[in-house]
Amino acid sequence: MSDEKKIELANGIGIAAEKALEFIEKMIAAPIMEGTGIFTDKIKYWRFKNQVTIIEKARQFLKEKGIDVPKKIPIKDVTTLLEYASFEEDEIMQDSWAKLLANTLDPKNQFNACHIFSQLLNQLSIDDFHIIKFIFSKSFFMSSEDRPYFEKIELVRNSSTDYQTTMLIIDNLLRLRLIEEQPPKLKENSRSVYLYNEDEKIPENEIISSECYRLSKFGVELVRQVTE
Repeated sequence: MSDEKKIELANGIGIAAEKALEFIEKMIAAPIMEGTGIFTDKIKYWRFKNQVTIIEKARQFLKEKGIDVPKKIPIKDVTTLLEYASFEEDEIMQDSWAKLLANTLDPKNQFNACHIFSQLLNQLSIDDFHIIKFIFSKSFFMSSEDRPYFEKIELVRNSSTDYQTTMLIIDNLLRLRLIEEQPPKLKENSRSVYLYNEDEKIPENEIISSECYRLSKFGVELVRQVTE
């Protein structure tokens, strides 16, 4: 790369960084740093560019909503979100981080749990995200409380990865309590079906696992905060 190209690239990043820093300062009502400096470490530079991209996306999302003055949020929430988001290179996940930031800054958004959702989103891969977005897209057709259960095989068919990985994804989403399993059903064994002798032990009722899942209410709120 020629020196002219390097200067042009540096100037472009510098302008974008300046806008991003100005935007962050509006969030926390205090100067963050005197200057952006020059990052020589490639990883730091790459993460910095990701942060700039996500902040600019969040600014655009707020602009589309007609919001010029963002809500003030704790610096802990901003730094935690940007720290995690800086590692994302997938565009879909970057958009999710940007929307989480934008929704957190929306004065109309009364649900202020940016720190919690940042922790959760940081533990989701793009494949995890595809599953919960699929479930969300098939919910709420009947009412605002409509959270239907989906069979495991249906989640596998609509997964972006293989069967074994999808099983791990389901376990991870259960661990994070973003989805919940349908309660097991009780299959009753009745004397009317079979006549037992006095000394014969009656079979116990059988518990049948459903292997069906739906979004938890917490999972619904996460998806809304990072997609809408």
